[in-house]
Amino acid sequence: MFPLFGIMESKQVASAYFKDFHLLLIGVICLATSIEKWNLHKRMALRMVMLVGVNPAWLVLGFMVSCAFLSMWLSNTSAAAMVMPIVEAVAQQIIKAETEADALEMSCCNGSINPTLELDENIGECERSDCKEKEKQVNG
Repeated sequence: MFPLFGIMESKQVASAYFKDFHLLLIGVICLATSIEKWNLHKRMALRMVMLVGVNPAWLVLGFMVSCAFLSMWLSNTSAAAMVMPIVEAVAQQIIKAETEADALEMSCCNGSINPTLELDENIGECERSDCKEKEKQVNG
């Protein structure tokens, strides 16, 4: 309240509690936590992937540009702390997509699943658990 009413400067009040840098980091952590809570980082990551694609070089460029854009108004530390959840969300989505693609490729390569040769009657049967157990035994 002292800085609000002009009694003391905010620098003098803040120095009684923390150094300026510590308050900055606490604010950045609160901001990054709120970004994660509302899934803003996932939305921003999706938008950036839609703009630059999934090529790793373009992704790095996209992160660099977005971090530089944030650094115009925030400190470098806070901009990096805000971009980290976005980077993590993109990395998790890429890893998830790669594992799904590898699993699909492996199932098609070993012949356990071939959608072109399946009949409509057999699709419902393969969803049962004993068919999945047989696939596990064949894969093992």
